[in-house]
Amino acid sequence: MEVIRSSDNKFVKHVVKLKLKKYRDEYGEYFTEGYKNVLDGCTARPDRVKRVVMSESAYAEFGEKFTAFDTVAVADAIFEKISETQNSQGIISVNSIGPSQFPSADRCVLLDRVRDPGNVGTILRTAVACGYDVIVNDCADIYSPKVARSAMSALTKCRVGADISVADIKAAGYELIVADMRGDNVFGAAHGKKYCVVIGNEGQGVSAEIVAAADRLLAVPQNDIESLNASVAAGIMMFALKYACKQNGE
Repeated sequence: MEVIRSSDNKFVKHVVKLKLKKYRDEYGEYFTEGYKNVLDGCTARPDRVKRVVMSESAYAEFGEKFTAFDTVAVADAIFEKISETQNSQGIISVNSIGPSQFPSADRCVLLDRVRDPGNVGTILRTAVACGYDVIVNDCADIYSPKVARSAMSALTKCRVGADISVADIKAAGYELIVADMRGDNVFGAAHGKKYCVVIGNEGQGVSAEIVAAADRLLAVPQNDIESLNASVAAGIMMFALKYACKQNGE
């Protein structure tokens, strides 16, 4: 395979641009990095994978794993300009961005202004593990390299909607459950089969408007600490509510 050795190469410039949101929006593409991330994404949604890009060294190691995909190799030094990590595995995939989708599962989680990319990515990953659809309203861009990396392959596996109103969620029959320190203990809390958990901004919590629209407030009980990290709280809430539902026979 011919190896790209110039940073002036048109395709290399295109991939580097995908680090910026305006170009991701313009091209409808993003990239995810890391061998396992790329392999899982290629397996889960091969139709979304536009190209697999590897460093020359990584191509020698991984190239035969991706023969079913359009692949390109670049010089190791060029890949370092593309990569967003310090200890890169030398492989990324360029993927198409899917359309925003209204939740279809009985369980979904709404992120209200969650701005930390690591939190957003971790919640996406947990949502896949726990069987929740996701709604992101005014959050960190889910297709940024940092979110894509922390989400692992969740972006290719999770049904995600953006900027969906609480009114529309409730109109679709979802019980609106807001994570709030003033709420009842989430463990063992009874709830309907169809529900939406709301996780708020790291510093400000859930907006007053959404709290006012909530069907109920639930909290993770805590000892001697002001609050939990948003992604930790989201994970606890999602699993607690899912298995409370099963215990209730729903």
